[in-house]
Parts: sequence; C-alpha cells; structure tokens
Amino acid sequence: MKKSIELKKNKRNALVNISNIHNGGALQVAISFVSELILFEDVDERIKILISDEVSSGLNQKKLAESKWDIEVFNTYGLSTIWSSLNKLQEHYDVVFTLYGPKYTLFKSKIDIVGFAQLWILEFDNPITRKLSLFSRYKLKFEFAFKKWFFKRADHFIVELEHVKHSLCHQGLFPQKPISVVHNTLSNLYLDSSLWQPLDLERSKDEIAIGFVTRDYSHKNIQILPSVAKILREKYKIPVMFYLTLNDDEWENYSDDFKNYGITVGPLSVYQCPTFYHQMDAVIFPSLLECFSATPLEALFMKKPLFASDRCFVKDVCQEHATYFDPLDVFDISKVISDYFLFNPKTVFELDMAKNHVLNFSNATNRAIDYLKIIQQNLQS
Repeated sequence: MKKSIELKKNKRNALVNISNIHNGGALQVAISFVSELILFEDVDERIKILISDEVSSGLNQKKLAESKWDIEVFNTYGLSTIWSSLNKLQEHYDVVFTLYGPKYTLFKSKIDIVGFAQLWILEFDNPITRKLSLFSRYKLKFEFAFKKWFFKRADHFIVELEHVKHSLCHQGLFPQKPISVVHNTLSNLYLDSSLWQPLDLERSKDEIAIGFVTRDYSHKNIQILPSVAKILREKYKIPVMFYLTLNDDEWENYSDDFKNYGITVGPLSVYQCPTFYHQMDAVIFPSLLECFSATPLEALFMKKPLFASDRCFVKDVCQEHATYFDPLDVFDISKVISDYFLFNPKTVFELDMAKNHVLNFSNATNRAIDYLKIIQQNLQS
C-alpha cells in the first residue's frame, strides 16, 4: 500500500545527496530511507535525489523504476568529491541535504543540511586512540580536524540520538547552528519476511552461535572476541563460536587463532541480515564508540538475546532489554554471557517485550517524513 505525505509547494528546490554512501551502517540507513520515499504517493517535485550504485542495488528495482521521485544514480568518493561534478550540480539548488557528512565539495551550497555521525570528533580521547603511536594519533587527529572543517560549513545538522546533540552543544563545536534529532530505526524490511533473502550458513549443533553484523572498523572491538570465546570454553565449558560479516580482505587481518573461535559469512545484503539473525542463538555488540547503530535494534526485533557494551549509545536505545558488559574487560564479557546461558536466559515474554520496544522506539516511515520536513523548513527559510 502506498503512503501519503502532505507536502507544501513553492518555487525553491532541494538536492538530497546520498552519492557518498557505499558501505556499512550508513548504507542500510540510505536504502531504508529511499525505500520509504518511493512508497509515498505524493512526491515533492522540488526535490532531486542522488544515490550511489550500492544504494541503488539495495532497492526494489521495480518500485524504483515506477517511482515519481527524481532519482539519479551518481557516485562520489571521499575527498575526490572536491573535484567532482557535484560542485557544479549543487549550484542549481537552494538546499542540499547530505544524509551523512562531511560533504567534501570545494564550495558549500546556499543552505547545507548535513547528517552528523562522527563521534570521534566529539570523543577523540578514547580507548582506541590511546593505544595508537604518537605519530598515528596526530595523523588521525589531523584527519578529523579536516573533517570538522567541512562539517563547520553546514547550516543545519541532523543527529540520531539526543546524547550526540548534547555533546555538540556542550562542546560548542558548531555554535549557533540548528541541530535536529531524527532517530535511526529498524528498516521496514524486517516487518515483511517475504523480503528476506536466504543465507547458506553451516554451523554445528553442539556450539552456541553468537552473531555480529559488522565491518572491520577498530571501534567495533572485534579483536576482543577470541579471548572471550577461549574463556567461555575453558572456564565455563560453553562452546561458543562467533559469526561475523567481514569480507575476505578484512578476515585476512585476523590470526589463525581467531579462526578457531570465529567464522565470517561474508558481507550480507540488507535482505539477508534478518536471516542471519534468525540462525544465531544470540547477538553481541562490543563496540567502543558509536553515534548510533541499528544492530542492537535488529537483534531485539528478531527476538535474540543481545549482549552489548555498557555505553550510552546502546543503553539509550535498548534500555533494559539488552544484557550489558564492560567492552574493555574480557572476563566481564565472558561472565555476562556465561551467566545468561547457565543461569538466567530470557523468557519468551521478555524477548517479546524487547521486540515491542523496538517497534515503539521509532519507524522508518516517520524517519523519512522527519527528513523531508527538515528539508521543507529550510526551503521556506
């Protein structure tokens, strides 16, 4: 069934820039956002949408072709965007909304709305940077200072959780700039199991399979998992195997010892993720630094026990429905997991309550509407 949104018309126009999103959690958000837009019955003809190849390939091609939205496949990549034709193209629009920044154009547009999800800019002194050499630390600091300069050209920011807005305001990084909070959410594809795609996954029935949908980013804290699995097997006699979604090149970064306790199923399409969760006994999320991640919500919706970092970017979203640990302490992680499986597994009622919590937290349709309202408000300013 098509959805309808009331749109106000005027002569000014806007560009939605999703040309720079090619992987990771941002790709899932982009696909979900555009998937919602193409279901809307009423189309705002003032808005043109640029999507990358990866976003396009994740969409229902029939619905995309039938959509009345002005959507074009257009790719930009990091700093090379400075020399891309996006610079010239944006001159024809009054407002440019970049779903996730920074927007690396040589010049800013008339009004730039930018999604902010770079928590390293807010919390550079973190467990990851403290382990770096002095040279690597200063190199990374320069990189994020460079990103911050591009962010500072934005006129309006969108963040995904209140704690990010509070940090931005408290640190005064972007003074006197409006900041809107639009919650990230579960994609609506999870609500329609007919969209889920199969996943050929072989696993032993004698092991406990714990999944982690992730890329090989340092803040995801993947390297702690082999030690956790070893303690669980040797101390608690719990045969755990971690299932990851790394590509072949990423998987090669890990030792043979890791591969005794972990398996990668390779990168998944957004339509395979529900199937992956369904085949797991539990999900782990040991991340050290996030603005937001949909993984915890996806796990709870699929009624899987969730073991997650005791950090505000998880607790603000999952509340009492996850089981929390110190992500820097392998013994605490191991004990939390062992206590769950040995003594205190969640009841069916508790898992159902967690799923209901996800459904009430936010939804993809409202997120798309909120994005459009922010664009419209800036068109009218």
